[in-house]
Amino acid sequence: MIATMNFLNWLVRRFSWIRVGWQKFSHWFVENQRKNLLRIFSLFVLVAVSSVVLVSVVPRPSNLPSTPLNTPKVFGNLNKSATLTQSKFNPKNGVLQLHYTINEGSDANNAYLDISQISFSAIADRGGKKVTAFYIPTSPNTMVVQFKDLNPKFNAVTLIAHDKGINTASVEAPSSVISSSSSETKKTNSVKPNEGKFIVNRDKLSQSKSLNFANQKQLEIEEYDTKISAQRQVISLNEKAITSYQKGIDQQNDLIKGMEKQQANSTDSTLQTSIDNARNTVTQIRSKISDAQNNISHSRDQISEYNKTISRVKDGHTQLPKGREI
Repeated sequence: MIATMNFLNWLVRRFSWIRVGWQKFSHWFVENQRKNLLRIFSLFVLVAVSSVVLVSVVPRPSNLPSTPLNTPKVFGNLNKSATLTQSKFNPKNGVLQLHYTINEGSDANNAYLDISQISFSAIADRGGKKVTAFYIPTSPNTMVVQFKDLNPKFNAVTLIAHDKGINTASVEAPSSVISSSSSETKKTNSVKPNEGKFIVNRDKLSQSKSLNFANQKQLEIEEYDTKISAQRQVISLNEKAITSYQKGIDQQNDLIKGMEKQQANSTDSTLQTSIDNARNTVTQIRSKISDAQNNISHSRDQISEYNKTISRVKDGHTQLPKGREI
């Protein structure tokens, strides 16, 4: 017990400078109380003003999850789907381009639909007072939503796709007053159309300092140039596939020749089965070559049609509805 008390006394003496320092500080603070309180108040005011300035000047990230590229969103009563395929933003002039592909239901290969029935609405979070937006058809199944004078420090834009098409399967023609009342009840309880909502955050956009606001003619030509590039890629991939298929046929033919030589000096009945299987494989590969050649032919036809469309657009003869302001 005595040892413990001695240790505590030693500890108090050891750190007595803290008590002395605190007493000196308290005495100084009381003597200069008015000035010190004024300093503390000024410090709090400075911190508050700095926080307000930083919040208004420094861009803040959006807390909304950004919709990933190439993610189909079903919208409307006819289950069309919209896919955001490309997004570009130029912070210097506030131009934002969002490229969409529209599909008819689940058919991703249908490149033709009534694009005039498709529209977009948009909301820009901290987009600025001068911002304007347009939805512009660029082909029978693609559309560009383009913003102009968007605040470079905007948080996010929210877009919703709309389909004006009528789903006749949900429309009823009543045969009597009673059935008419029943129809009204069903209509009241009907499910709302699918909402194709897209959220695009500023921090998820690809930056393009060369991006400028484009008119419909420029956007159409750009879209068909993209389609031509895609078809050329299809041609290239099919040509590579044909080369591989040809090598596969050569390998199977070599295998057949080897088994036929072996069969001449053997009584193994299973060799003929193996030869037949190899020949069937060759037939299947040739069928794949035919399919690849058809793919190449189709892509070349598509490129020819796209080039014709580009020529018409350059001459001012577009077949698409005009773009509209949101």
